[in-house]
Amino acid sequence: MSDTYALVEGTTRAAVPGELVHRARPRDVVPTGWERRAENRFLVSGIWPADHGFFAPADGLHDALLLVESMRQSTILIGHGAYGVPLDHHFLMGSLDFTCDPTHLRAAGSHEVELEVSLSATTWRAGRLCAMDSRVTVRREGGTAGVGVSSIRILSPRTYARLRGGRTGALRTLPPGAGVPPHTVGRTRPQDVLLAPASRSDLWQLRVDTGHTTLYQGPKDHIPGMVLIEAARQAAYTLMGPAAFHPAAATNSFARYAEFGEPIWIEARPGQRRNTVVVTGRQEGEEVFRSSVTAPEGGAVR
Repeated sequence: MSDTYALVEGTTRAAVPGELVHRARPRDVVPTGWERRAENRFLVSGIWPADHGFFAPADGLHDALLLVESMRQSTILIGHGAYGVPLDHHFLMGSLDFTCDPTHLRAAGSHEVELEVSLSATTWRAGRLCAMDSRVTVRREGGTAGVGVSSIRILSPRTYARLRGGRTGALRTLPPGAGVPPHTVGRTRPQDVLLAPASRSDLWQLRVDTGHTTLYQGPKDHIPGMVLIEAARQAAYTLMGPAAFHPAAATNSFARYAEFGEPIWIEARPGQRRNTVVVTGRQEGEEVFRSSVTAPEGGAVR
């Protein structure tokens, strides 16, 4: 579908249409509406799910990945709804960094959130938005739950197909294999574990399960960036555990596409600061992504 979707500004109790945030399942959609506050500044309303298998709260706190997913969805919503980006265009993350405050991630209380979206460094070609930097501030019950910044390119189907060099169809995937025990990566369900054991305690193979209903929605020709961000969080958890670990910040940069059909190796090592873990993902010897995950003050690598 290539039509432009001009979503009327406003807020309802229902989620916006899933195609506006690139989600196939209504229960995975966070935004409920948006309004323009200034030329490149917007307010997005949203509701965090009260009962969600993957984004379930842990240790009384909402999942930091839910915070990041809310930022991602809000930016895409503004691209389609406010700037008229056609629905068949591709949003590609070059980087996504965030900080969060666990004080405002407590599961108790309201599930309503507000996301202030500010766009800068916008690039236009032939009247279409094709690149931007986004800053999203997530507010909950009057406090700032987190702030995220990302760089995004927007490609037409033709440009994307040319860039991918014929890899735009559904491709062969490797069997996911058995993962590490869920509790070692901060998860409760085996299907949510993204790391499989390898030859060292600080090295894992990425588990790619395209049947996961939240992480993989619709046909994909590469592994989504949110999968890599979650894999980095799980790898950091193994070094920060066994106590519960909730990231306070992370930087994530993406160097190339994570392809199906070849193993991706996830490596974690202590960062320069005692509460930081650096995680890299490599495929066929080339770095795919790099993340630096930081624990709250007082946390430390074991």
